[in-house]
Amino acid sequence: MAKGFVTAEEGHVVLVEPPPGTTLAAALSGACFNMENWGHVTIIAMGGAGSSANALTINECTGPSGTGATAMTFRYAKESSTGGDTLDAALAWASTASLGATANVFIVAEIDADELTDGYQYIRPDIAAGSGKALACVAILSGGRYQEDITATVIA
Repeated sequence: MAKGFVTAEEGHVVLVEPPPGTTLAAALSGACFNMENWGHVTIIAMGGAGSSANALTINECTGPSGTGATAMTFRYAKESSTGGDTLDAALAWASTASLGATANVFIVAEIDADELTDGYQYIRPDIAAGSGKALACVAILSGGRYQEDITATVIA
């Protein structure tokens, strides 16, 4: 029988953007995290209550504070209904992905470390300004070079 992926032991979770206490009124620049020792990241951007069509952009960066941020193309799929677990289609390539105007939807972005430009080892997801939607974002890193019971921080 196939074994699943145990996130707490074989991966690393980054709270890129915590759920806000209110709906979004300005652009969000998420936490910048280091991919140096990881082979893959899954980024999940979630839009809660509200009707704004905020867009996700993913930047590759040369430094931990977002230095040299450059928007990159990425593969993504989206849950755009209120079903909760039905992605619209297979992964597609884009430079930005809209959460749409429906409440309680999400985007799943998939990035392999070897897709980053040489000299860019950091990633920073951003969500464009809008109004009327509560947003949150989490990243799950996998394919670690050094596996330990407790993985080291990737946010410098």
